[in-house]
Amino acid sequence: MTEKSGILYVVALPIGNLKDITLRALEVLKEVDLILAEDTRSFKKLERAYSLSPKEVISFYREVETEKEEKIIELLKEGKKIALCSEAGTPLLSDPGARLVRRAHLEGIKVESIPGPSALTTALSSSGVDLSKGFIFLGFLPRKEKEIKEKLKDLPQGLTLVLFLPPHRFSKTLKILLEILGDRQAFLARELTKYHEELTWSSLSELSKREEIKGESTLIIEGKEEEKGFQPPSLKEEIENLLKKGLKIKEISRRLSQKYGISSKEIYSLAKDIKS
Repeated sequence: MTEKSGILYVVALPIGNLKDITLRALEVLKEVDLILAEDTRSFKKLERAYSLSPKEVISFYREVETEKEEKIIELLKEGKKIALCSEAGTPLLSDPGARLVRRAHLEGIKVESIPGPSALTTALSSSGVDLSKGFIFLGFLPRKEKEIKEKLKDLPQGLTLVLFLPPHRFSKTLKILLEILGDRQAFLARELTKYHEELTWSSLSELSKREEIKGESTLIIEGKEEEKGFQPPSLKEEIENLLKKGLKIKEISRRLSQKYGISSKEIYSLAKDIKS
C-alpha cells in the first residue's frame, strides 16, 4: 500500500428499518469523499433521514461495476476515501462489489469493513434453526428451472440451505424446490425489520401454495434428516391429540407429513400403532 493510498470502506446499511444503521457507519459515510451505491434512490432516503452532508453518490450496480472499476481504483490510489454500499444490508452477499474489493486488495489498497445488518444473519438468528452442522448459503437462485436443478443436485442433503427470493419468482421457485428437495420444513423471513415483517415456520408444500407475496424473502430450508425413523419430539403427542379430535389416520398423515417433511406412510404406520 502506498503512503498516498486511500481507503475502500465496505459499509453495511439497514435492510429495512433505518434505525438499524450503526454509529460507525454514519461516521464513515460523513467523512468519505465518494459513495458507491447499488441503488442511489435508496441511499438518498438514508441520507435525508440522517442529514448527511451532500456527497457525490454514484451508481454501482452489477451491470456497470466492471467499467467503473478502473476509475475507482485510480481515485483510491490518489488517496480518496470511498464507501461501497449495497442497496440494503451487507455488501457482497449476493450484491455487486466483489471484483472491486478483490482488486483493491491486489493493488495494496486498504479495505476496511464496517459491519452491520444482514438479511442472512437476521433470518438465521430469528429462526431457531440448529446450525451446529453448518449451513449452505445460495444467495439468489438462477431464473431457469434447469439451472436451479443443476445448482442443487450435488449439495449435501443433511445441511440447512439458505437463499434469497424475489417476490415475482416466489411461487415458481418454491414449486421447483419442492420437486427437487421433497417436502421439508422451511422458515420464511419476509420483509425483515419492516412494518409487515413475517417470520413463519412452515413446509415447502404449504409455502408453494402462496401465489402472491410482497417484498423480498429469506428462506431457510432444513436439511433432510438422515436417520431413519426420525420423529420430532411433539409428533406422537400431535397424533394422539388429532385422533382424540376424531380425525382419520389418512388425514393426520397428510397434515403432519406437510408440517414436518416426513413420509406420510411413516406417520400413517405410527398413527395406526398409537390408535391400536
